[in-house]
Amino acid sequence: MMQARSPYDSVLFYYDLYPQAIEDFGKVKKVTTNHGTFALKETTMTPAQADGFIHALRKLTKLGYTHAVPVYPTKYGEYTLFNGTHTYYLMPWMEPLEYTARESQEQKLASQLGIIHRLTVKTQPFVKENVDESYQQLLRRWEMRRLELNRFADEAERKTYMSPFELTFLTHAHMLDQMAEAAKGHLQKWYETCLEKEKYRTVLCHGRMNRSHAFFNRENEPYLINFERSSIDTPSRDIASFCRYSFRHAFWVEEEILQWFYQYERHLPLLEEEKHLLCAYLNFPEPIAFAVDAYLANKGQREFEHVQRLEKRLTSMRRVQRLTQKLIVIEAAQQTPTE
Repeated sequence: MMQARSPYDSVLFYYDLYPQAIEDFGKVKKVTTNHGTFALKETTMTPAQADGFIHALRKLTKLGYTHAVPVYPTKYGEYTLFNGTHTYYLMPWMEPLEYTARESQEQKLASQLGIIHRLTVKTQPFVKENVDESYQQLLRRWEMRRLELNRFADEAERKTYMSPFELTFLTHAHMLDQMAEAAKGHLQKWYETCLEKEKYRTVLCHGRMNRSHAFFNRENEPYLINFERSSIDTPSRDIASFCRYSFRHAFWVEEEILQWFYQYERHLPLLEEEKHLLCAYLNFPEPIAFAVDAYLANKGQREFEHVQRLEKRLTSMRRVQRLTQKLIVIEAAQQTPTE
């Protein structure tokens, strides 16, 4: 009896692999062959994005970084395959192991983020015209989002009967507007300091550093996957992304979160302006804007779920507000003895 062909056979042919079994784990397929077990990742990366992804991995390898899960080349030496709709790449299959270290997984990941940033950090000249464009673009995007949130609050306030979602949002609308203003203030401080110094730092950013994009070995050391969104950017942006994905795993224990920054800064201490930029990214209520978008797109459906999502994100934003205030206080306290 002939075995049914898999839709991935044509991709695996380029690796000279003939699957005995393929298990579906969402975007990742577990491929069992007589040459071993592999992970085939199916993505929506464009060919240009795929080139950037492979370039990032090659750069890290060249710099001696050993904690990225390798990507295997095809028999023709290509590292990604594009079939017109999806981009594929192949890695070794890694079974998740029980994590047993005393430090949290996030502390280990923060340390790896610091190592990647230290290996790739570059000081760039502050070309005012170029930086102005990015700075003004971010300000415009934030101002547009802020106006959308204010408009949503105004429309809800005019109603005789508000929905539970609208009432929950309106109760916290003033706090959210204050946080948006605080984010704008931190961004302004970053810009002014860079303008004064006439330089700023860039690093290779992972783009989505979090525990779901890492495997831990028997020594509890992480090996990273999913560099698909890697880019050259400020370290603050990568750290902010890492924090947003990871806050829930810390159960909002501030001492644990501050440990992340300690582990990171063992490898690359953040500059004053980078801390302000980090606080800007964390303070802007983008997660709330996404919750409002989702509510408006599905208005009247699953109201309870929308309210729950909003309440969780509001709680997170209140905690972010307290945390970033503490980061700035710590920064000032650390500078005082040496001034």
